[in-house]
Amino acid sequence: MLNHKGTKEIHTNRLLLRKYRLSDAGEMFENYANDDRVTKYLSWKTYSKLSDIIPFLEMSIKDYEKMGTYHWAIEYEGKMIGSIAVMSVDDLRNNCEVGYCIGYEFWNKGITSEALAAVISFLFKEVGMHRVLAKHDVENPASGEVMKKCGMTYEGRLKEYYLRHDGTYSDALVYGIVNENS
Repeated sequence: MLNHKGTKEIHTNRLLLRKYRLSDAGEMFENYANDDRVTKYLSWKTYSKLSDIIPFLEMSIKDYEKMGTYHWAIEYEGKMIGSIAVMSVDDLRNNCEVGYCIGYEFWNKGITSEALAAVISFLFKEVGMHRVLAKHDVENPASGEVMKKCGMTYEGRLKEYYLRHDGTYSDALVYGIVNENS
């Protein structure tokens, strides 16, 4: 049985993973949400206006009332540069899926791996998850490298899983990790 704790602050060597704030809108927009390079492989489209981010943040902040909600802002050197979230929590099977994104300027610095490793540890040790999975677009192998760096192993391919912004479909590659202590 899972012991839901909600979105608790997580500190790593370089990062603070914390709840969203309405005041994050500007940095979210500037650092990643308005960049097509960042959103190319995500389910949501690039934000064209700062004001469009406010409803997302308001909804996310309201969701924090539910203990099974895990949505973190990734803060690096005092700036909100990305996000990492748990989706598809399965309380019956004690598993979930994790997704993430960070600003282009912060790619290839080990930041996403550091955030993902911290979230996996939190989910295993604090929440009691047995299994965590993540998926990435087949054309975004760097995301798979992040998953592998965090101990996740390749589990398979989902044919034409993602509907891209341009209306085409792409395959998803699935990675997972099991809590050996559960």
